[in-house]
Amino acid sequence: MEFGMTVKVLVTTDGSNLSDKAVESAVALSKALGAKLIGVTAVLAPPPAAGFQAEDEAVRDRLAAISRKAEEAGVECEVVAEHSDAVWKAILECADRHDVSYIVMASRGLGSIGSFLLGSETQKVLHQADRPVLVVR
Repeated sequence: MEFGMTVKVLVTTDGSNLSDKAVESAVALSKALGAKLIGVTAVLAPPPAAGFQAEDEAVRDRLAAISRKAEEAGVECEVVAEHSDAVWKAILECADRHDVSYIVMASRGLGSIGSFLLGSETQKVLHQADRPVLVVR
C-alpha cells in the first residue's frame, strides 16, 4: 500500500446471524486499522428508478444495521445496495469500484428466499478476488 492511502474494508451481509458476525468482525478490523468500512448487500434485481429510498425495506434494514454498528464503534461507514445478476459478482464489483483493501464475508448464510446458501457464493468470491478475503464462520 502506498503511503497516505485510505484503507477500506468491505463487508457483505444478507441479514443472517452469521452475516451479523461478519459485520462485527469487519467493524472491529476497520477500527483496528483506522479503515473506512463499506457495507454491501447484494440485490439480484435491477436498481429502482427512484434510488435508495425505493429499495426493498429488508435491503435498507440490513444496511442500516451495518451503519449502526459502525457508528457505535466510531468507524466511518458507507453502505451500498449492489445490484447484479449474481451475489459474488455484486461483491467483487463493489470491491473494485470502492478500491477496498479487504473483503469480509460469512461462509454461509440464508439468502432472501431462505433456502439459498452463500457457501458457494463465498467460494466464488475466494476464487475470483484479487485482494484478501476474511471468511467468518
